[in-house]
Order: sequence, then C-alpha cells, then structure tokens
Amino acid sequence: MTSRARLFVALSLALTTVDPAIAAADPILTAIHLAAQDGGGSGGSAPVPAAAAVPPMLAEVAGPARAIGLAELLQLAVRQAPALAQARIDIEVAEASIQGARAWADWALAAQASASTRVAGGIVTRQDAVALSSDLTRRISTGGTLALHADGGWSRQDLSSFDDTTMTEITVTSRNYSGGVSIGFTQPLLRGRGRAQLDAAERIAVTSRDAAAVATRAAAIALVREVALGYLDLIAAERDLEISRASLELAHERLRITQAGIDKGGVAKAETIPVEQAIATREEEVLVGELATLDRGLALRRLVGLAVAPGDMGLASTVDLAIPSQVWDQRALVAAATASSPELARLSALTAGATIEIEVTENGLLPALDLAATLGPSAILRSSNDELDPGLTAALTLTYQQSLGKTAARAEVRRARAQREAVRVNAADVRNQLVEAVARAVAQIQVAERRYVISVRAVSLAEQNLVVEQARLGLGKSRNVDVLTRQDELRAAQLRAARAIIDWHRAAAAIAALTGEILPQYGISIP
Repeated sequence: MTSRARLFVALSLALTTVDPAIAAADPILTAIHLAAQDGGGSGGSAPVPAAAAVPPMLAEVAGPARAIGLAELLQLAVRQAPALAQARIDIEVAEASIQGARAWADWALAAQASASTRVAGGIVTRQDAVALSSDLTRRISTGGTLALHADGGWSRQDLSSFDDTTMTEITVTSRNYSGGVSIGFTQPLLRGRGRAQLDAAERIAVTSRDAAAVATRAAAIALVREVALGYLDLIAAERDLEISRASLELAHERLRITQAGIDKGGVAKAETIPVEQAIATREEEVLVGELATLDRGLALRRLVGLAVAPGDMGLASTVDLAIPSQVWDQRALVAAATASSPELARLSALTAGATIEIEVTENGLLPALDLAATLGPSAILRSSNDELDPGLTAALTLTYQQSLGKTAARAEVRRARAQREAVRVNAADVRNQLVEAVARAVAQIQVAERRYVISVRAVSLAEQNLVVEQARLGLGKSRNVDVLTRQDELRAAQLRAARAIIDWHRAAAAIAALTGEILPQYGISIP
C-alpha cells in the first residue's frame, strides 16, 4: 500500500460516522470515502488500535514552577558554590605561607647543659665537669645574623700524691668556675646580602595570595555569568512556550469558527482536517516546550544547589525582558576589560613572582663571602688560690666559597627567565582574546538590536496577513490551510523577536563579565 493510500485509509476510519448525504455533497469527502473503500489493493481495512493508557501530565509530576528572581539564585550560588569555597581555602593557605615567610625575623633560643665524670688511677684520680651554654640569635634586615652567647661551667679535679715523710697518700681537690658572655655578628658580603633576599619568600607568597584572590574573583564572575545565562535560557524557554500556547489557541479558535460554519452548512466538513492536524502538531510543540522549560529549571537548580523533589522541580522567571536603549563604546569597553580582567591580574601576579625568583636565583650566582665577628668578656675563678682570671675574647673571620662551574645556579636562572617569558606571552594572548571577545559581544548586541527591529515589523506584518487571510476565507477565497500557514508565519516572527531579545541580553551579560561589572550589577561582593 502506498503512503497516500495509507493516509486515505486512516482518514476513512476517522470519518466512518459521516452522514452519507453530507459526504455525497462534498467531493473531497467523497474521494476520501471511495479511496478508503478501494483500500489501494491492501485486501482489507487496517485494524483500529486499542486505546493506550493516558500518561500523567508533566505538571502532575513536576508540580507548579517555583517563581524565583535572578538575585536570589545568585545569592544561593555564591553561598554554596564549591569553586568559590575552594578559592577561599587557597587564599587562606597563601596567607599562612606569608605568615610563615616572616619567620626569619623571629628570635631563636638554644640552650645546652652537659655533665661528665671520670675516675681513674694515677695522679688524677677523679674529674667532674658541668657545662651550661645558651645562644640567642636573630636574622637582621641586612641578611646577617646577630647572636648573643653565654656559657658557664664548673669543674672539679682530685690530684693524688705520696708524702715520703709521712708515708701517706695526699689528695688535693681543686675547683674551677668559668663564665663568659659574647656577642657575635655574621654578615654576608655577596651572596645572600640585603633585605631583598630575606623578603623573597614573603614576596613570592604575597604574589601567590594575590593570584588566589584573583582566582576567587574569576570564579565568582564565571559563576554569576553562568547563572545569568542559565536564567536567560529559562526565560527563552518560557517565551517559546508562551508563543506555542498562543499559536495553539489560534488553532482552537480556527476550529471553533470552522465548526460553526459547518453547522450552518456553509463550510465543508473536510475543512476541519488541516485545523485538527495543526492542533495536534501544536499540542506536541507545547509539550516539547513544557519539557524544555522544566529542563532549564532543573539545570538552574543544579547550578545553584537547589534541591529537587517530586512536585518541586521547575522554576519560573519573574522578569519581562526588553531591549533598553544603550550606547556601547568599544574602546572604553576594551580598556575596562583589560583593567579588570582577572586572568590578566593573575598573570601579572605570576610575572611578579617569576621576577622575584629571578632575582633570588641570580644572587645565587655570586660567590659566598661572609664576615663573622665575635667579642665578649670571660673569667675563670680558681679555688686553689681564690684568684679571678678575667679575659676578653675577640675574633674576626672572613670565609669565601664559590662553585667553579655554577651549573645548578645558571640552570635555575635560565628556568626562571623562561617561566617569566611564558607568562608574558600568555598575557599578550589574553589581551588579544579580550579585544576579540568585546568586539564579538558588541557586534552581537548591534545585530540583536537590528534583528529585533526587523522581527517586530515582521510580527506586525504577519498579524496583518493573518487578518487579511481570515477575511479572504470569510469571502470564500481562501482555505483553512492558508490561514494556518499565516498563523505559523506569525508564530515564527514572534519567536525571532523573543530570541533577539534573549541574544541581546546574553551578549550584554558577556560584556558585563568581561569588564567585571557583572558582580556589582547583581549585588555580589567578594571579600
């Protein structure tokens, strides 16, 4: 059976209850009725399918859509976004690194105590000793080290001798007390000299903190932009659904008018066929639109962390978008995007860190030349004669050390310079991307504005064409299928107008994200 024959059979099954007199008066129905009887060589009529169980409506499963504004969604997203939480943790880690890098300025205290004893034969029969020492040191801004040293000790010695006169062994015990205080200073003269070397770790940690803070801002901008675009997608789905429902209402109204004409006898009953076909098609489009709206709402819920439950699945927007009158200065936008770009700020922080690392590694190419000086009084008190033996200790040391090949140091300098150059290349590429992105967004806005003007005119003309076609139908010079075509043209024009508005706002959101204005625009503050 051919496809045309199958269509005739299906239509004949639907028209089995038609009055034969009406069918005889209508040549179209007569042709359908005869084609169904002929069967196209099929040998019999197709069986009527059993009625299928009616599935539940989408609204019964999803529940009523929850109306929510973009500002509320953004607040939820910022509070619950894992990316922002991780970025805050990275900042905390960087702050801890800064604090740790300042440890060079801390005072360090070291103390040591020791005791020993020795018993032996011979002249010295016993020796006991106790020693105490402490050092208080601190790095200073010149790169040197200041040290305060104190030590003290006690010793005892037993000396044994034999008195030939008395024929007895005589033991003499002597005790000595010693103590001293000295101040020492060590200063690098070449490698490691100066405050810059001491602050290098802290400065690198600060650049890491700045990069983490910039990453937090970038994550916030990306999140807000994604939520805003998702909200626009929801609005677009809602507008498409509204237009589809309006088009379905027009088809129902056309069916009502056609049925009224049939009841009066002035319209052939076959005129209901294209209308009912259009109704079926548009009902399917409405179902698809309802599913698309639900899908956009679910995507937004997942993005901001809203729970999903049976009966509480969909979202509904609370705004009615339009295209405002606004002037776009592309040069000013590029300047603002360059000044506020989180990626450029991050690369700038990385460049600063790489520069510091180059300074440190280049300093490592210098030989080590360290000057050490020590000065301090000391004294020893001998119990054998109760004499105090004071003294003054002074020492000056100059130490030189150098690696003849400097292979490791030169390799580190080369690596650090290459890393900084890579960052600069990336920064130049990011600037070009910003210029391109701003130009593209401005062009999209301008095109969307023109599209909207054209589509509004197209909607007006489509409405006029629909009125004219309906009037021609009333005069018997047109058919329902022509009116339905005009309705489809009106729906297409309305969809183009709605999408032009959505595209304008999507491009505007892209510009706001590029210039950094998207956060204050929606009242989002990132500490």
